[in-house]
Amino acid sequence: MKIDLKSTIDIESSLRAGQANKVLKQILNQGESHYIVFSKHCRKEMSDDNLTSVDIINVLQGGRIIDDPELEKGTYRYRVETPNIIVVIAFCKPHMIRCVTAWRKK
Repeated sequence: MKIDLKSTIDIESSLRAGQANKVLKQILNQGESHYIVFSKHCRKEMSDDNLTSVDIINVLQGGRIIDDPELEKGTYRYRVETPNIIVVIAFCKPHMIRCVTAWRKK
């Protein structure tokens, strides 16, 4: 099932984990028309854990959102997890993924 990000679903509202995974994959599959931005806090945490933007993109492409989102500071935030790294993201329009924070699992 293809999700039409323009009209079918409000990506800035709360999504179930399954829906969020579909939206994440669809945004990433948009090619050059998608955007991934890193918050200042995320960049600091990445540096602290010796993570690069390539690591984060790999997590977004290969990880899974397991839990429903948490509402924090007015945005719904999702944890994208792999066995070693967690990236917290928020969906923003149009077709934007904002990386809020990231860390290596200990």
